[in-house]
Amino acid sequence: MLYERDRLLKDLRDYVIEVTFKKADSSMRIMRCTLDPKLLPETYITEEEKEKTFHRENPDVITAWDVQVGGWRSFRIDSVQYAQIIPDGY
Repeated sequence: MLYERDRLLKDLRDYVIEVTFKKADSSMRIMRCTLDPKLLPETYITEEEKEKTFHRENPDVITAWDVQVGGWRSFRIDSVQYAQIIPDGY
């Protein structure tokens, strides 16, 4: 299934999303991630416009905060196999 980039970005800004995607080495990765300002590091909250600019300039890649690892991770939108909202956030 092909996931719509803008829909994923909208959901990431409001929720924690579990995304299953194929990495560059062809292995599969499951990541719980978000762009919800309430869950981002404090230093990033003031740079919200930077995130929106990045995603406009890089339409094939989504960068989001991995809530389980506590770091920024990226994935190609065309590599997403499955995505779902996690109701409890984790």
